[in-house]
Amino acid sequence: MSRRLLGLAPVLVVVLVAATALGLVAVRPADTTPAGPSASTVPVEARTLTCFGLRDGSVRPTVAVGLAGVDGADPPAVDAGGLGLGDLGDRSTWTTRRATSRDATIAAQGPAAGGLDAFSAVAPDRSAGGGLAVQHCAEPTRRWWFVGAASTSSRSGTLLLRAPDDAEAVVDVVLHGSDGVLDTVGTQDVPVAAGSTVSLGLADLAAGVGQVAVEVEASRGTVVAAVVDGRADAADPTGAEWLPAAASPTETVLLPGVGGPGRSRLLIANPQERTAVARPALVTENGRAVLPELASVQVPAGGVSAVELPADVTPGSTVELRADAPISAAVRVVDASGSDFAAAVGASPLEGPAVLPVDLGAAADVDPASTLTVSALLTDPESQTVRTRVVALRGFEAGGATLGSGTLEIDAGTSRTVDLVELLGLSQSEAGDLTHVVARPRPGGAATVPVVAAFSATSRAGASVLPLASLRTTVTAPALVPRVAPRP
Repeated sequence: MSRRLLGLAPVLVVVLVAATALGLVAVRPADTTPAGPSASTVPVEARTLTCFGLRDGSVRPTVAVGLAGVDGADPPAVDAGGLGLGDLGDRSTWTTRRATSRDATIAAQGPAAGGLDAFSAVAPDRSAGGGLAVQHCAEPTRRWWFVGAASTSSRSGTLLLRAPDDAEAVVDVVLHGSDGVLDTVGTQDVPVAAGSTVSLGLADLAAGVGQVAVEVEASRGTVVAAVVDGRADAADPTGAEWLPAAASPTETVLLPGVGGPGRSRLLIANPQERTAVARPALVTENGRAVLPELASVQVPAGGVSAVELPADVTPGSTVELRADAPISAAVRVVDASGSDFAAAVGASPLEGPAVLPVDLGAAADVDPASTLTVSALLTDPESQTVRTRVVALRGFEAGGATLGSGTLEIDAGTSRTVDLVELLGLSQSEAGDLTHVVARPRPGGAATVPVVAAFSATSRAGASVLPLASLRTTVTAPALVPRVAPRP
C-alpha cells in the first residue's frame, strides 16, 4: 500500500463507521411499544354531607337537600334521615319538629351521587344570637380555612370537627391572631372518633382575641369542619352565623357579595412565615378601582390584619386582593341595625355546576329576590384586552321542573349583581315556587378567566352570604398498570 493510501486509512475508517451508523438509524423500525394506560374520568358514585346543628339547641333548623348537575344518569339512593327524594333533580326541605343541636348526615350512592347538595338554615332567637345563619353542608376533606372569628368575652366562635362514620381522624388546629400564630393548648393531634363530632370553643383555646383565622389540617384521615360565630352576651345579640369556609390561600383572592348598608371590615390572614403585602381593589360593574386609603395592607407573618372598608361600597360588589404571598380573606358585614352580620369570603373559581338554595324553609323565609353576585378576574390588569365569561342559570321547583333560565355575560375585571327573578324571567307566582337555581359556567375561549360567585340570602331575620362551590360530579381515576411477574 502506498504511503498516500496509508495516510487516508484513518479517514476512511471514520467515514465507514459514520455511514454504518446512519444506515442503522435509517433501517431501525419505529418504536412499536404500546402506550401505557391513561387516567380516566369516572362519575362520583358516593357522597356524604354533614350539616352541623347550632350547639345552643334552642332553635329548629331547616335542611334543604337536592340533586342537580348530573344528566342522563339514574337517580342515586339517598339516605337523608327521613327526607324523601324522588326523581333526579327533586328537592326536599325538612324542618325539625323540635329544637335540636344534632348534626345531620346525608349520603348518596349511585352514578349521579355527585349531584347531591345540601344546605342548613336557622333563624335563632335572641338568646342564641338572632339573625339568619345559613351553612353549606360539606363533605370530608383534609384542609379547611376560616377567617373572621373571635374569642372575646362579647363575641366568640366555636370550631366543630366531624370524622366520617367509618374512619377516625387526627387533626391539627392553628389559630392566627393580629400579631401572628397564637399560643394554644390542646390543638395538636386532636382525635376525632369515627362518626363523632368534637367541639372546640375558641375562647378556651386562646381567649381575648378580636380577630381570629382558623386553619385546620387532618394529619390522619379527613374531617368536616365548621365555625359558628356569635355574640356571647345574650342581652346584646348581633347575630349568629356560620362562617363560610374560605378558599385555600393564594396570591389572588376574590371576595364576591360585599357592600350594603352597615359597616364592612376586611380581614386578611397570612399563613406564611414572613410579612405579606396585599393590595385591595374594589370591583364593580364599572370595573376595578384601587382604594386610595387602602393602597396596600401589611399582614404580619402568621397573622391577621383588619381594615375598614368605605361606607359607600355598592351592594353586590367584589373585593379583589393581590398579594406577594398566598393569603386568605373575608369581609365581615354588620347590618345598619347592628342586629345581624354576614361574612363574604375568598371564593374558589367555578369549574362546573353550582347550586343556589332559594327555599330554606319557612323559619328562614329567604326572599326569592335575593341576589347573586358574579365576578370575573382580570388576569392581567395592564392588558387592554377584555375577555367575557358566560354563566348559564336555570331555576327549578321542588319537583325538578324548570321554571326559567337565562344567561349572564361578565367581563373580566367586573362584578355583576343579578336579580334572580328578573334574569330567569319568572312571574310572581313562579318566583314563589322557586326552590333552587343551578349556575353553570360555559366553556369556551375565555374559560381560562376565573369566575367566582356568591349568593346573598336575605330574610326578615337577617342575611347570609354563601360562596358558590362547584359540584364534584366526576373524579380522575389513575391508570392501573398490570404487574408483570418476571420469568423464573
